Amino acid sequence: MKLTTKQNLGVVIGGVAVVVLASFLTLYFSGVIFPDGFGGKKKGYQNVTFTDAVLTCEKETRDSYGNKIKLLTVDNHSSRYEQNAFLYKIFLKMNLRNKENKPALHYISCFVKSSNGRIAKYDVYEEKESKTEANRKGDSNAFGWPR
Repeated sequence: MKLTTKQNLGVVIGGVAVVVLASFLTLYFSGVIFPDGFGGKKKGYQNVTFTDAVLTCEKETRDSYGNKIKLLTVDNHSSRYEQNAFLYKIFLKMNLRNKENKPALHYISCFVKSSNGRIAKYDVYEEKESKTEANRKGDSNAFGWPR
């Protein structure tokens, strides 16, 4: 069965349409194009300030830990805007009430995108004391060599 020119053209157009659609969907779902969707939550220029970033991080922390927070402060010495990454890097210190109702110190690093004010990264670290010396067997140094 021989295909006509019209059928060949239909197959070629169909193949190109599938490739274009697959490429578009890949770029869309990876966030390269339309990062906020077609409707988009971004409405033109947004002026995200350092204060906005701090408030966003504090809100995320209060939403996560609620009444357990005893004290929440911003580390103004370390918090900054990284211009090459377009991120506000906000560092917080938090005292949480633990089971014994004693404050436990936690450090929070919260990175906020300057383009839309959303949190890009949020990590919480608890300060704990631990034994830091190396365990040595016999009369050898840290590398296992005799002294």
